[in-house]
Amino acid sequence: MRWSDAPAWLALLRWPNALISAAGVVLGAWWAGARPSDRRTLLAAAAAAALTGVANAFNDYRDREIDRTAHPGRPLPRGRISPRGALAATAACAALGIGLAAAAVPALGVLSAAVVAAMLAYSVWLKPLGLPGNVLAAVLASLPFLYGAWSAGRPAAAAPLLLLAVPLHFAREVAKDIDDAAADAAGGRRTLPLSHGERAAGAAVVIALAFAAGVAAPLAAGRPRFAAFALPAAALFATAGRRSVTGRRGAPTLLKAGMLCAMAALVLAYGA
Repeated sequence: MRWSDAPAWLALLRWPNALISAAGVVLGAWWAGARPSDRRTLLAAAAAAALTGVANAFNDYRDREIDRTAHPGRPLPRGRISPRGALAATAACAALGIGLAAAAVPALGVLSAAVVAAMLAYSVWLKPLGLPGNVLAAVLASLPFLYGAWSAGRPAAAAPLLLLAVPLHFAREVAKDIDDAAADAAGGRRTLPLSHGERAAGAAVVIALAFAAGVAAPLAAGRPRFAAFALPAAALFATAGRRSVTGRRGAPTLLKAGMLCAMAALVLAYGA
């Protein structure tokens, strides 16, 4: 690999998403009472980043034809990386992620092997089906919090974070399907906006966001500062929901920004 190819490989692995996954592990460990600098937490964070690379590299390999229309700027449609290269990156990240997770906590290595299998199954079988794929993707994307709490020896402590994260990730997955509806239709997929219409898909986004708000309510009641710090996240979520129900594009980016703001609000409210 040449150094000039590094940006394409980083784009394939979605390095910002990998960093967010690592941050989720650190937050999960901190929430469970561990120091973010703990060796096991750092190993689990690196494992989560690698596993994020598995999901994205294999997803781009499977979607390389659809992405010629939906995401022509990605490395495979542009010819910057070959399909074989994407598969090699998938395998390398899978081995790295499982190994790092096992080094952190042996049970996490076993879980990570199952996660890799689920990621591959998602791209091959479940993503084209729409709703089942959305649910699995939301659960997988929320697991960094569990990894963090598990690295701290208290996996059950991740429950509130998981209950908050899963509906938010589900909303983002459906919102992405709304944005990609035209390309998905050409690829023969049956995502929620294609099978039930964009209005129904937008309603699903709003319902998921409302569920997340209900989960967040006890957190705000227990620490009123959280409600104040979470206002930017709430505004972003509300805007994303409105875009989804009105058929406007751009909700996934707003939802990702909102999730980052919500993570920051938890740290600011509960860390003081």
